[in-house]
Amino acid sequence: MVRPIPRLMAVAEYLESEIGSAVRREYVGGQVYAMAGSSLRHSRIAGNIHAHFWQLAQNRPCRVHQEAVKLRIGTDEDPEVAFYYPDVMVVCDKTPPHEYYETEPCILVEVLSPSTVNTDLREKYLEYTRLPSLRTYLVVDQDTLFVRHWFRDEAGRWHHQDLTGDGQIPLPCLGGQITLPQIYRRVFE
Repeated sequence: MVRPIPRLMAVAEYLESEIGSAVRREYVGGQVYAMAGSSLRHSRIAGNIHAHFWQLAQNRPCRVHQEAVKLRIGTDEDPEVAFYYPDVMVVCDKTPPHEYYETEPCILVEVLSPSTVNTDLREKYLEYTRLPSLRTYLVVDQDTLFVRHWFRDEAGRWHHQDLTGDGQIPLPCLGGQITLPQIYRRVFE
C-alpha cells in the first residue's frame, strides 16, 4: 500500500487555522502535530511554576504564559520555522510581536509526559537553546522530584545541572529563584 505524502502547510495557513482550532497543534517545518491532553499531575506542576513566576513578574516588565501561547522559532523564510506551546514561558522587556505568539523568551519550561519526553529532551532542547534571548530552560519530570536545568552564562555558554530534593533554580530575568518544593507543591499527596 502506498501512503500519500502529507501536504506541508504554510505558516500563514497554520496561524489562521489555529485561531479556530479546538485542538492545540504545534508546527515544525510545515508539518502540524496535534497535542495530547495533560495529566492532573502535569497540570498541577505547570500551574505551580506559572503561579510562582507570575508572582515574581509583578514588579518587572515581564509576561508569563502557561500552555496557551505559542513560541515562534525562525522566520517565514526559514524552512524549519516552528511553533511550540511551552508549558510555561516568560518574556521580558519586549513588545509582543504578534497577538498569538512570542519570539524572545528568557525562560521556557516543559513538564515531561510519556508522549513528549523525546521531543522535550532533544528537539525542543536544540530549538530552544538557539534562541539568543533564552537564559533558562527547565525540563520537569512529573513522576519524580527531578528537574533538568539548562542555563546560559554571561559569556553565552550553556550549562546543565540535574536537581533533586530541595534544589534551588536561579531565575535571573525574574530576579528570583524557584525551588523543587515550590514546583512540586501538593503534587504527590
